Amino acid sequence: MRQDVRSYCEKEVPIEAGWFARFKGLVDYGRALLTAAGEGVELNNDNARLISERPTWKEANVSVGPTQQLQIHIRWMIRRDMPEVLEVERKSFEFPWFEEDFIRCLRQRNCIGMVAEHGERVVGFMIYELHKTRLHILNFAVAETVRRRGVGTQMANKLISKLSGQRRTRISLEVRETNLTAQMFFKALDFRATSVLRSYYDDSPEDAYVMQYRYVPDEIETVLPINRIDRLAG
Repeated sequence: MRQDVRSYCEKEVPIEAGWFARFKGLVDYGRALLTAAGEGVELNNDNARLISERPTWKEANVSVGPTQQLQIHIRWMIRRDMPEVLEVERKSFEFPWFEEDFIRCLRQRNCIGMVAEHGERVVGFMIYELHKTRLHILNFAVAETVRRRGVGTQMANKLISKLSGQRRTRISLEVRETNLTAQMFFKALDFRATSVLRSYYDDSPEDAYVMQYRYVPDEIETVLPINRIDRLAG
């Protein structure tokens, strides 16, 4: 599973410094943030760098981003989306998928691709499989310029809305043991780690955590009888 959502970080001030030094450090950091916002610069714990520069894998997990939610449109992925999808993929992962990986996956009858679009620009995507009782996320990424603006949450909620008590009742995915941001992101959406897959990845010796979201029917759904025709048609 591939997912990269930036985590918020704060400038650390040495504990041993006096209260005035700590206060001054926070003020200086606040000024740096305001300067960065005006000049198109992105900050992390160690330094400031231009947003146009490609972050390393570790930087992508610790940089600070805006918090206002971005309005997006989620739709089916089509062939002409591929260049933008590949760009998001390359800038999000240390071991990215290639175009052949996407094509091979999307040729499967039970494999679905969706993109998040903002202003006619692809800012995120997800690839998932349809199974009899569950959805399985294979790839999930958000463009680095719009992270921490609710794009990933809106995409995940789109998948959650496809669950029902009569058919598919859960969503599953695998997350690298070192990808703490992905683990925390999905945990905030009520996904839970259920098992460990040892040496799961071909490109590294890492283990993977299997995380699952389970559908919980509301009170009305538990009281109303199931319509047999609707169940067969769903």
